[in-house]
Amino acid sequence: MDTNNIIIRPRWKKSKEEIWMESFENKVDSNRDDVAEASTKRISLTLLKYAAILILSVSLFGILYSIEEQAPRGQHITTYLPDNSRVMLNADSKISYKPLVWLISRNVELEGEAFFEVKRGSRFSVKSGQYKTTALGTKFNVFARDEIYSVTCSSGRVEVTVNHEIIPLTEGMKVTVSSQKPVIEHVTPGDADWMNDRFIFEDAPLYEVVTEIERQYDISISADKPLNQRYTGNFQKTERPEDALEIVGKPFGITFKIEK
Repeated sequence: MDTNNIIIRPRWKKSKEEIWMESFENKVDSNRDDVAEASTKRISLTLLKYAAILILSVSLFGILYSIEEQAPRGQHITTYLPDNSRVMLNADSKISYKPLVWLISRNVELEGEAFFEVKRGSRFSVKSGQYKTTALGTKFNVFARDEIYSVTCSSGRVEVTVNHEIIPLTEGMKVTVSSQKPVIEHVTPGDADWMNDRFIFEDAPLYEVVTEIERQYDISISADKPLNQRYTGNFQKTERPEDALEIVGKPFGITFKIEK
């Protein structure tokens, strides 16, 4: 057979460009779309991951970040909390709180003594070691030094938690906790005595009286006799610590010396 005279006609009527477009380009475009979609998903997941890390970091920072206010020995200071509640700090006292979470957690840590004027709102808590005092909006004084914890309610109502027991106090009530069971008594409502620069002691160990004088004047004191007595007295703070020491020491025949 003479093959030179055979003519083969293709069955399709499309050009090679059209065949390429149908066979390959559509698949290439599809692959491009899949790659673009996968890339967008990866970017979105990455952004979400970084957003989650940022939110977690901010939350942890808010929980951990705290502000501390301190009154040095010999001074009283007044400070304001984020809700405009007022705190008066006695000498050698400090508080700390977390301002970034204050709206959901009004919690204060106290070492020493402070008088609180709390704006009404959510529960307000003052914690000192194992003890806690809570209120919604009122005035009260908290003393937390060494082994003694004492709370005096000047107005409204507060709750003092001692060994999982809640002790409610209303205006003019005071609770004192030491080595013995809590003692509740009635006192004259009003500002704390130390805020008016008065020393008031009732059957207090004499060494505690001297320690308080040291704290208020920022001095060190020595005595010529042991401080084994108990003291009851009421006197105004003066510019001269020698005056206070004479008032305290004279009834017991004790001479005090201010150390340089």
